[in-house]
Amino acid sequence: MHKVLNVVLVLAVLVSAFLLYSLEHSTRGLERQIAELRSDMTDERETMKLLQAEWSSLTRPERLQKLAADNLKLQPIKASQFAAQSELGARLPERVSDVATEAKPADPINDILQKMQ
Repeated sequence: MHKVLNVVLVLAVLVSAFLLYSLEHSTRGLERQIAELRSDMTDERETMKLLQAEWSSLTRPERLQKLAADNLKLQPIKASQFAAQSELGARLPERVSDVATEAKPADPINDILQKMQ
């Protein structure tokens, strides 16, 4: 009877040792994955900081002003370009007369629709 009990206990110790080893192996694998993810997160944070610094450099007002002057040929606003509300009527172009708007080119589709009604 003692021999059977000893064999069962030895088998139980071997099975528990195997389970403990496999659990430790999987735990170490997960720890390596966590370390890799933390390293990747640190790298991404550094990349984000670098991109933010580059964006700040690219959107500097003096840089944008130089690019606009070189490429768009823009000029600064002059005080003479502003108008008072009372001056707006004189600065607007004259209104096109209604006669010019009545002389439209012929619309064949509209003519067909008019005949159908």
